[in-house]
This record gives sequence, structure tokens and C-alpha cells, in this order.
Amino acid sequence: MMKSMPLVLLLLMAACTQSGPGTSAEGAPPPRPMDEVPVQQRLASGEREYRFVNGCVIVLQAGQAVVRRESAPCDLYHRDIALLYASAD
Repeated sequence: MMKSMPLVLLLLMAACTQSGPGTSAEGAPPPRPMDEVPVQQRLASGEREYRFVNGCVIVLQAGQAVVRRESAPCDLYHRDIALLYASAD
């Protein structure tokens, strides 16, 4: 029993230092794209533009949280994020 104790401790320490699925090497969870904060800009027309890292651009009408146009690489959560930020204006 005493001979196997160091082996058990070594295995336990190795299990504690390995990152599990869905975590980075530092142990932090990977960034979720739906948590991204877009770059916001008010255009000369009063419309609001929201730019995301993947190239998605969503433009909302002036004075309303209504999507006027969006670029091709946008996902539904991009629109949701832009509308959420616009509703706070």
C-alpha cells in the first residue's frame, strides 16, 4: 500500500493540472462569440452601426432599434447584440 501511494499522488496531481474540455491552457473558459462587444459608431444620417470581429456590420435605423441592413457574415446573435445595445440608447 505504501509503495503505491506516491503513484496515486502523482496521478492525482496530474489530473488536477490538466485542463478539461472547453477550457484553455490557463484554465479560463474559451471566449464565447455571443459575449463580444461590438465597435459602435453613429453615422451622419443618425443611423447606428455595430461592427464585429468577424466582419459582420449591422446598421440600425435612426431613433429606432430596427435593423436597416447587415453584411453577409452575420449570425443571429450579432443582430441580437446590436439590438440590445441600441435599446439602451
